[in-house]
Amino acid sequence: MTSTATRPRKESPSARAARKNRLLTWITLAIAAVICAVIGVGAYAMNTSWWTEESPVAASDQQLPDGQSRFDQAGQDFFNRQGRVTVDLSSSTSASDLGLPLAGTTAVDTLVPLSLDIRTGGEDITFGGVSHFEITTGQDSVTRISVEPPSSGSWSTISADLRSRATVWGWTDADLATLGDQVGDAARNEGVASTVSLPAVASEGLSITADVNVTAGGSLQLVYTLTR
Repeated sequence: MTSTATRPRKESPSARAARKNRLLTWITLAIAAVICAVIGVGAYAMNTSWWTEESPVAASDQQLPDGQSRFDQAGQDFFNRQGRVTVDLSSSTSASDLGLPLAGTTAVDTLVPLSLDIRTGGEDITFGGVSHFEITTGQDSVTRISVEPPSSGSWSTISADLRSRATVWGWTDADLATLGDQVGDAARNEGVASTVSLPAVASEGLSITADVNVTAGGSLQLVYTLTR
């Protein structure tokens, strides 16, 4: 018996192309809508974030109640936004409460130059324009801070920085003159890296040293170290 069923019409090439174009258009529109939604959510989150606040308030995981900075990621995010970091060398606060290891040295490279305030129990010591410093801990306590001030780079700026602090910390003109001679000798010894130092002084209950690192290429780096 012969079938009388009508065979389905074969879709023409032009119809297939039109259907494909419609599908691609809908996919493109859907992707664009998703992207716009993500951008909108991100913009809303940024507008309501403390990153955009003029005077942001730290959360408990960003800063201690007494104003000391924390050094885990949340704490570093906050003090980079605030532009100020505070360390208390007279406090008994544990290193772990500060987001630091029980023992070791933590290097901190800031996103922008900021002010580093070091509490001593007497007059605070402040370094401005700091982009790099290191905190050393031992037995769950902060024991030392090493700071590279922005004056690093040339002897003229380094010597001016040292003289401005020498009157407070106790280095003499003779100490500075001897250091200058040593830095000159080290810089002339091409291809050899070395470090020359001022004698340790006691100030604000801390032991303070100043080291000038001379690289093999002759560049200079000043590092202050404050130890309790």
